[in-house]
Amino acid sequence: MIDTIRYESVVRPDLAKGAVRRRDFPGFHEDYLALHCLIRANRPERFFEIGTSTGRGTRVICKAMSRRRLWPDTRSRVFSLDVPPGTDAALLYPEGEDGHPVKAGGKNPYPYTQLFGDSKSFDASPYFPIDGWFIDGKHNYDYARSDTLLALTSDPRLIIWHDMQIDEVRSGVTDAMRGARGYVVNTIEGTRLGVALRSE
Repeated sequence: MIDTIRYESVVRPDLAKGAVRRRDFPGFHEDYLALHCLIRANRPERFFEIGTSTGRGTRVICKAMSRRRLWPDTRSRVFSLDVPPGTDAALLYPEGEDGHPVKAGGKNPYPYTQLFGDSKSFDASPYFPIDGWFIDGKHNYDYARSDTLLALTSDPRLIIWHDMQIDEVRSGVTDAMRGARGYVVNTIEGTRLGVALRSE
């Protein structure tokens, strides 16, 4: 059972301060503010994103993860995985449901470590400890499930998913989290985010 938590309980003025704001496409303003605030509230030391794409989400993560007021100190603290350069977008999105940038992360000016590979077979263990994850890769059951299982291998305190309103994503996450002890999974009202926190 996945419950919904109130947007205002996540996005608080004290946590939202300094957040990257996006207003160019419906929904992203609320999604990215919630992502920023979840990271700020839970203070992960090292963070892994699946699905760099343009890097707009990576930019939010770097800003939220930074310990500095001006330029983020995040190259060794934020890792983002995307498909290898030159991957045919038609293979990623055979039904033409989405596009993919020529260069991963091009919209993020902040320092981070870019990784490439298929998340289904990627070994993230060389980058452990990872205590926070943002899963925004391919939005189908198989990848939502396998990406969640990959995140669980690091025993993180925080997992955030994008596009939890998609039935296949929600089902994949639900099935992957069924055997994970100590986590409560919620969605956040007014956003497309899901979040799991491990109880201490």
